[in-house]
Amino acid sequence: MKYLLGLLLPFLLSTQIANAQAWSKDTKVISVGLAAANYYHVGSTRATVFGPTSSFYAPVTGQLTVEGEFGIHDYVGVGFMSGFGGGVGALGGYGGSLNVPIGFLANFHFYQLIGDKTGKDLYQSKIDVFVGVSAGTGVGVIFYNSSLLNDQVTPLAFGGPHVGARWYFTDKMALSGQFGFGKSLIDLGLVIKL
Repeated sequence: MKYLLGLLLPFLLSTQIANAQAWSKDTKVISVGLAAANYYHVGSTRATVFGPTSSFYAPVTGQLTVEGEFGIHDYVGVGFMSGFGGGVGALGGYGGSLNVPIGFLANFHFYQLIGDKTGKDLYQSKIDVFVGVSAGTGVGVIFYNSSLLNDQVTPLAFGGPHVGARWYFTDKMALSGQFGFGKSLIDLGLVIKL
């Protein structure tokens, strides 16, 4: 493992003058983050005064996320997202949940467009601001503290808009933050440009 890290570290930390923008058509990034997520557990059972009933259930959970994004245009990227997370419940017999989402995303990198069209130096070699959408599915497990309900495996569903920014502290590595609804409510992480 230390030999692999020794081989990869110079590549990841190397500087490249050739790419003067944080985002372009040739950009490929992988990011790892910590997030607060809100996935719908489709058809989950919940307890009511009239007995168990099926519905959507969407607890806010902690999440370890992995995303990849690949440029298809000077200002547009598409990619994937996945992760693993869960939470502990507090109300209504809900004991907690685990989830493994998988989905796609599309981002519009408008900060690059603004810098290109104005011709001004807006530090677009270090800053990437974007808006996007995500949608996906996955599998979840809900645990109950109630004798009325059995633990269950449910499909997940999510989708919605987000806004994000990346700050490149080297030509290959950045810190990122995203806010929105869909793949996560908030996601903070580290980006590696491939």
